[in-house]
Amino acid sequence: MNSNKYIYGFCIFAAVALASCSKDFLTLYPEGNLNEGIFYKTPQDFQQAVVGTYTPLRDIAANAFWMDEMRSDNATYDYYAKDRGSAARENISSFMDDATNGVTLVRYQAAYTGIGRANAILDHLQENNTLSDSLKKQISGEAKALRGHYYFDLVRNFGGVPLHLHEVLQAADAYLPRATEEEIYTQVINDLKDAKDLLPMPSFKVAETGRVNKGVVTAELAAVYMQRKDYASALPLLQSVTTMGYSLMSSFSAVFNPANKNANVNKELIFDVQYQSGTTGQSSSFIYRFIPHMPNTTNVLGVNFSTIGFGGWDVPSDDLIGLFEPGDSRFNASIGIVAGKINDAQDFTADSVVSNAVGYTPKPGVTAKYFCKKYYFLPVPNINQNTDQNWPLYRYADVLLMLAECLNETGKPGDALPFLNQVRARAFGDGNHNINTADQGQLRTAIALERRRELAFENKRWQDLIRTDQAIPVMTAYGITAKQKYPYMLPQSFTVTQNRLLYPIPQTEMNLNSQLTQNPGY
Repeated sequence: MNSNKYIYGFCIFAAVALASCSKDFLTLYPEGNLNEGIFYKTPQDFQQAVVGTYTPLRDIAANAFWMDEMRSDNATYDYYAKDRGSAARENISSFMDDATNGVTLVRYQAAYTGIGRANAILDHLQENNTLSDSLKKQISGEAKALRGHYYFDLVRNFGGVPLHLHEVLQAADAYLPRATEEEIYTQVINDLKDAKDLLPMPSFKVAETGRVNKGVVTAELAAVYMQRKDYASALPLLQSVTTMGYSLMSSFSAVFNPANKNANVNKELIFDVQYQSGTTGQSSSFIYRFIPHMPNTTNVLGVNFSTIGFGGWDVPSDDLIGLFEPGDSRFNASIGIVAGKINDAQDFTADSVVSNAVGYTPKPGVTAKYFCKKYYFLPVPNINQNTDQNWPLYRYADVLLMLAECLNETGKPGDALPFLNQVRARAFGDGNHNINTADQGQLRTAIALERRRELAFENKRWQDLIRTDQAIPVMTAYGITAKQKYPYMLPQSFTVTQNRLLYPIPQTEMNLNSQLTQNPGY
């Protein structure tokens, strides 16, 4: 989905608000306004509608790191005692969130916005007799792929949710009870299977950057099967992705550099959320979120902005920092340090970003704060909170590690090693750090560690812990250590139970829909 070809910011109207019980010649539509009476007619209409279906990906990505990384042992936050307005976000990290949490609400609603737009496209596509078969195939494939993606995001985080498969045309249709997890997963798999048959192979053309294709759908369908521990079904899908032209970038850091975001340059990015700096509302601000609280960011970003109350998120945990081996280029590419001082107002004032965090020890009088460096690329545009930084959803290194895991779990540990070691060779710049064990248990541990190092801060860790049945023991142990280190954490924090593997259905949705039931424990 290239910004030169598509209009990202296009807003698809709400179906309920614009629906009409009678659509006859007496129905008048204001000229110049988009509505159902004049829309969904031309190829351009449908293309714009598809673009609108991608837009909620940005809303999810802007909130997902709180739920996917900071819920895990990968990341924590820069505690700021003078401003406690961000406690709701901190509560996600310490397992003290509830149904009123605004972060989970945004994610839930964004997913349904995308689903509603996909449903409208698919319904209107059935009624249209003017589009070519090839265009219908493309549009249907994209809409089904995105609907499957949004439902996959919902079911992993909230469990069974209302299953909407058609455009909502009247208020009664908007309120459904929760479907079961099994029903949602069945729909996700069906949508992705259909999309896989409809969509073309990746072309690696600039104009197709960020757009769903067969490679995207195949990788995600494999991820769905893996989430359900169906490694045998995921395996051939992942093997097929390796034949589609993807490859690792030579440099780990280069994968995330906005200068390399186009598909013809970066063949490692299978699917990423697209952002564009400027004044059209399509920019990202991740690095502003990830650097520490400070009254002036000039010495870090080159532009003056206060991140007090805004930044300090996704801070690398001590646990993650200690996992990297000597010589691993991913450490310095993923983890950064801001050196500075605490001023008289007890605020952190930054002097500089340390050029190499490996083995860094601050000088006397210097305060050093870690931050997520994976999305730190200068210069940032001279507009606050406005960058070109995309967010990766699936990339080829992830696929290689998924493939290694599937091979190992299906009893082929020897076959898994080349894919695991391909990722490690890029990280170390040589083949001298290969994993050679053929023991399934040892290799399972090695692959899990490699996923942490390779995919840190890409919103994979929390679901990896759930998928491998490690979330409760790992986060319980992590919580014990965290509460010993951070005196501001409450005794009841990190009470990690089976119920906490799902987030609550947002209370706002519960209030609107009396047919909803809440997840246990909330």
